[in-house]
Amino acid sequence: MKMKMRAFAALACIVSLTASVASFDCAKAKSKTEKLICSDGAMSALDEALAVAYRSAYSRVGNKLGIKQSQRDWLSSYRLTSCDDVACLKKEFTERIEILNGVSASTDLASKWTGSFVRYWKGKEDQDTASMSILGLRSGRLFISGRALWYGPNAKNGQINDGEILGYSKPVGADGIAVFDADGCSAKLALHDNVIEVKEESGCGGLNVSFNGQYRRR
Repeated sequence: MKMKMRAFAALACIVSLTASVASFDCAKAKSKTEKLICSDGAMSALDEALAVAYRSAYSRVGNKLGIKQSQRDWLSSYRLTSCDDVACLKKEFTERIEILNGVSASTDLASKWTGSFVRYWKGKEDQDTASMSILGLRSGRLFISGRALWYGPNAKNGQINDGEILGYSKPVGADGIAVFDADGCSAKLALHDNVIEVKEESGCGGLNVSFNGQYRRR
């Protein structure tokens, strides 16, 4: 299944702590998302609340790269970029604010999971690329976002399949295993220092796409 992966200039400022809340001039709004934000006062207020929540979460975590990448993944996620009306956008923004407000502090146990991870194979980054960003939450759960690609023998002519993993895990168990199961996508994750092992993944992508394997923290 093909996923549209793109970030909107109207939202990209959230990734930068130095950017202002008013990231664009509504008179110059061009993209669908920009126009939706500008069309509704409550939506504009949510945009500001999202920026505040991101800055607060950023200040709490020890792994800054992890939360930055998680925000980028959300900005380009299919769920967000496919929104065609204000109601959909409000739902996505409200959920994201809740996630950011729940990010654990660097002193919490769940924070050790927070980070940006890339899959490796035989000591090198995997040719069939896969990456994940994980946020440890105060509830003991994880919020996981990621993308995996499979390059077919005719990749130059578009034979590329991709998949997306996005959602909450169950609370991390006493055995240190995190179980993810959302929207037909399931997997088990185990953290060993700066390495995450993903196994028993199913339903998270198109033909031949898999998230299984070993990931190293960036």
